[in-house]
Amino acid sequence: MAAYPLRRPGRIERDRDEHDRDDFLVLLPDGTPIGHIALTDQDMVDGTAEIMLVLDPDHRGQGHGADAVDALVDLAFGELPMNRVQAVTHTSNTAALGVLARSGFVQEGVRRSTCLHRGRRYDVAVLALLREEWQALTRPRSWDIPAAGQGLGSAPPSDARA
Repeated sequence: MAAYPLRRPGRIERDRDEHDRDDFLVLLPDGTPIGHIALTDQDMVDGTAEIMLVLDPDHRGQGHGADAVDALVDLAFGELPMNRVQAVTHTSNTAALGVLARSGFVQEGVRRSTCLHRGRRYDVAVLALLREEWQALTRPRSWDIPAAGQGLGSAPPSDARA
């Protein structure tokens, strides 16, 4: 099972194996799951995918979401042949918009009245991060962050390309 370290203590760990998506649990250092993150709708020909994140409300606002997003986009651009990773969230979800912006995502537009949630219609923001934008980011890559028992510069897990 592939695991990717986060800047803060913790990691994301592969949850399921499917061909058009990669699912991971967001884990605390002790292995407690606090969320789920996935790279979905992967199109290897066009090099596009969508990212989604769900985090336990008790663990929001502590950097875990941004760390998980950073680790997953590192997988998308560093291990997979992606050129564009997209995210979609309610325009009122300021926490998600902030996490995505801190991870380098750029808002491209708004799809009006697209989402029906609990009987109410919502506008959704469409954000994306392109490969060249990711390459220009100055933050450490997930493979440069030491995992438990590893030093800096450790290679990505050998099964990360599977």
